[in-house]
Order: sequence, then C-alpha cells, then structure tokens
Amino acid sequence: MKSSSEKRFTLIELLVVIFIIVVLAGMLFPALGTVRDNAKRSKASSECLALKSALVMYESEFSRWPADGTGDARVNSQDDTSNSKTESRDTSDYPKMCEALTGSNKKKMIFYEVGVGYEKNKGFLDPWNRQYQVVLDFDFSGTINEEHVSQINSGLGRGTSTLNTSVAVYSYGVDGDNKDKTNLSTLAQKRKIVISW
Repeated sequence: MKSSSEKRFTLIELLVVIFIIVVLAGMLFPALGTVRDNAKRSKASSECLALKSALVMYESEFSRWPADGTGDARVNSQDDTSNSKTESRDTSDYPKMCEALTGSNKKKMIFYEVGVGYEKNKGFLDPWNRQYQVVLDFDFSGTINEEHVSQINSGLGRGTSTLNTSVAVYSYGVDGDNKDKTNLSTLAQKRKIVISW
C-alpha cells in the first residue's frame, strides 16, 4: 500500500507544464520558418551565381548563348520602341537553354549539374519551384540595360540601371510571382528578390 506522503502531480500541475511547452513551441516555430526561408534564399543565391557561371562558360566555349541547342536564341524584346539590344529570354526557350547547359549541346559538355530543382519541361527551378529569370547580353557589348534589372536596382537603392556584365540571373524569391513583374522594385526594397549581381 502506498503512503499518503508520496507526492503526485495534480491535474493542474500537468496542465501548467503542457501550457508552458505549447508556449515555447509557439515561439520556436516562427524562428524555424525564418531559418528555412534564409536557407532557401542562400540556396537560390548560390544557384543564381552557378547558372550565371554556366552561361558564361557556354558562351566562351561556343561563342553564342544557349537556346534551343543550335544557338539560335528566340527572345522577346522588351518593347518595340526600345533601342536596347539586351533582351530577356522567351519562357518557351528557357527549358531548351537549360538542356543545352546540362549536356544537350554539340560537344555533349555539361556546364551545369542538374540538382533537385530541375524539370525537363520547365528547366532549372528556384527553391520556390519557379523558373529563374535570365537576362543575356545578345549584342555582346558587355553591358545589360533591361527594364526589369533597372527596377530591381532602383528598389535596392543602386543608382545605375546598367549592369557591366553579360549575364544577369535572378529569382522572384519567396513573395514573388512569375506573372507579376510590376512589383520588382517593391520586392527588391523588401530584400525578397535574389540576384546574381
């Protein structure tokens, strides 16, 4: 028989302990979400730089930009009145460009190792499962002067709208949307966009 002096937890004490555990868990989960978002941003930044390097190596090897495997880039000009020869890639051409970088080229050279974020019909995908945005210098002037890049630079507080590079790669980030390109400056101000420059 148990003695009456033996201590036991009361229901109130158990509820208090459970409540404390729930409060601590509630404080921990937002912190884990922030860590997860930061990890995705780091991964996207690394992949932007790797994709930029792969494009530069491809151009160095073949003296043209990858597109459909033959080097004939089908691109959409930014607008008909623009004098800029820097153009962004057509969405339908992006998967072909990605294939050329992963070994579907004349020399069967691999310029970019395929990772988890790759689908044959979509190409390389960022950690939020969207295509990376790629801007190429098609006139080989060594500069990029493109509207979306200018919006991003404006949002980041950079005074220049021209980049002294031949390749720019970016991701819309966690809050971005492929269809909504009007808020690039706002996303850049909030430091949501991930860029390669």
